[in-house]
Amino acid sequence: MSLSSRLRRSVVGAVYSGYYRARDLNYAYGRPTRKTAGETRFRTYELYNLHGRDELLKELTERTQKDDVVYDIGANVGVYTCAVASSGADVVAFEPNPAAREKLQRNLEANGFEATVSPKAVSDEDGTETFYVSSYPEVSSLLRRKATVSGGSVVESTDVKTRTVDTLSCCLSEPDHIKIDVEGAGGAVLRGAKRTLEATEPTVYFEPHGDESDDRELLEKMGYTVDDLGEGWVCTPH
Repeated sequence: MSLSSRLRRSVVGAVYSGYYRARDLNYAYGRPTRKTAGETRFRTYELYNLHGRDELLKELTERTQKDDVVYDIGANVGVYTCAVASSGADVVAFEPNPAAREKLQRNLEANGFEATVSPKAVSDEDGTETFYVSSYPEVSSLLRRKATVSGGSVVESTDVKTRTVDTLSCCLSEPDHIKIDVEGAGGAVLRGAKRTLEATEPTVYFEPHGDESDDRELLEKMGYTVDDLGEGWVCTPH
């Protein structure tokens, strides 16, 4: 790695680390503030409106109606969860990172929203896998290499229970919408959702992380039209 690359990585790392420390302090001692996300407004302890202008979130909030069932897979601190909960949707949020899940609960409480929050990781098999918590919490993943992007490092690895969407939809309400943002493990989520996607035909909001042409092909084989927004895909059944 060249000197300039090492310096750039060091600066980026310092900025990210400083931001996450300040954010943790706000969750511990600060107050939630109103943020705009998609077509909604709600309160959050996040310092920066990181996902508020996501085209994927805008599409989700525009398409979600009261009492729709939304699976938020890879919910992180709950920006998407809070946005769709504010519209009266029934949200099931899946987040295996304990620290992120605690922040998600704080953001729900700040708004008086109700949602089902699960510690399970969604994948292509029911079982147990290793989850890698990154120094940049946003990129924590079931894939170790994804937890180290942009200069991040693995700070903890923990075993988490995994379930498929097909298993989950047998004991939960079947989804009208499924949002998938799991740092490169989205293909596994789709493979474990084959029955649900073909039978129930929910709209899928998919955030790719690299070359995921196989995932797009899989969706198209299951009868979905994939609209690439640049930062994510909106996938609708034919």
